[in-house]
Amino acid sequence: MARTVPDPSVHVFLGGTLADLVTIEAMLATMPLCTYGQVVIESDDEIAPLNLPRRVQVRRVGVRRSITGDAITGEAVARAADAWLGEWMPGEHETRSSLFAWIGCEGSIAAADAADRLDHSLRAGLAGS
Repeated sequence: MARTVPDPSVHVFLGGTLADLVTIEAMLATMPLCTYGQVVIESDDEIAPLNLPRRVQVRRVGVRRSITGDAITGEAVARAADAWLGEWMPGEHETRSSLFAWIGCEGSIAAADAADRLDHSLRAGLAGS
């Protein structure tokens, strides 16, 4: 017997640091069970399990460090956001899914730039549909 999986209605990317977990969990709590996507948390520490829709995965990425050992917050999340955007850019998927992206990492220029790229690309994709 063939097994079919319904298309998700919402595809998400959520990224941030441990300081953003409360906000991320609140967003996840409002999403439908058929939500698909990923949460990327930038942390050198382990993350407690999150209450997630079944098809949402959490990935922890280490914090990048400068030559002097200082934390460079947001760069790993920005790279993950760019990869997600490259895979899910509206066009092929716009009729099957609603796309939602959010990035925390307060104070990070790299994360703010990635959030701007996501916003611009998603708005451009919606305008073209």
